[in-house]
Amino acid sequence: MPLEDYLLPNENIRYQSDFNVFYGGKPYTVIVTDTRLVLYSRRGLIIKNDDVVTEAIRDIQGIKYREMGLIVKSGEVIISGKSRMQFGGNKDSMKALYQKLLPFLSSEYRPSQYPQTSPSVIVQMTPPPPPTTERETIREIEVIYCKYCGTKNNARDTCCARCGAKLN
Repeated sequence: MPLEDYLLPNENIRYQSDFNVFYGGKPYTVIVTDTRLVLYSRRGLIIKNDDVVTEAIRDIQGIKYREMGLIVKSGEVIISGKSRMQFGGNKDSMKALYQKLLPFLSSEYRPSQYPQTSPSVIVQMTPPPPPTTERETIREIEVIYCKYCGTKNNARDTCCARCGAKLN
């Protein structure tokens, strides 16, 4: 049975990876539909078997990317929802997959929700709170928003506190 046999009525594929990821030690293709995240694989040379793992997008609470290894680096994407999906592969492919999945998996990651004054970085000055004593000096705090997840970070930080992406 091809992948289309596993789609629900009126369910459309919005993204499909052109490389395999490894989940539970087995290779899968990552597919995002209107309603689900699907890991799909067709196995077997003579007798074909389909292997399908799904998670409803509405149930996904978070997505995380991390790199592992000192010499040969690999990447890993972790999806938190009703279940935890942890899949990995080539570092560059997994990082690209993570960036592709962000806008699909949760409304809080959708880029349209973040202010767009520059293509990648937004710097905002927040007014200082009133001093509590005359001797206390308070300065303005410079913040920077992550271009991948929109999290507010201190401008002196080099990586996002939420997703770990490089800020500058």
